[in-house]
Amino acid sequence: MISQWDEKYSLHVEKIDKQHKELFRLSALVDALDEKTTKEDIRELLNKFFIYMRGHFANEEAYMKSIGYPLLSKHHKLHQEIIEEFTALIKENHSLKALKEKMKIATKKWLIDHILDNDLKIEKWRKANS
Repeated sequence: MISQWDEKYSLHVEKIDKQHKELFRLSALVDALDEKTTKEDIRELLNKFFIYMRGHFANEEAYMKSIGYPLLSKHHKLHQEIIEEFTALIKENHSLKALKEKMKIATKKWLIDHILDNDLKIEKWRKANS
């Protein structure tokens, strides 16, 4: 199950935290996929997730640039990898069951793991350098 938003994920930047919360909300929709979900429902959710995530990445990178974050280039590459993986997932033709499972695994990886492993480094660096 995808975790719910928790303050431990906060970067203490209102706009970024608000966007992370929305990504958690979208992930909860992924987690709620069941046997009634159609392939079209999944594709629509994937599309919403993809569009929102791309906008979020642009905002997050602008924030990192504004604070002089030294790992911006590396972080941008991680964002690009996520977008490439997401694009591949959208394009691949899976059975409905496989698509649901891949989407659940992917959203956990992209959302929870990315925030915990990478985004929180931004906040740690900001605190140490402000």
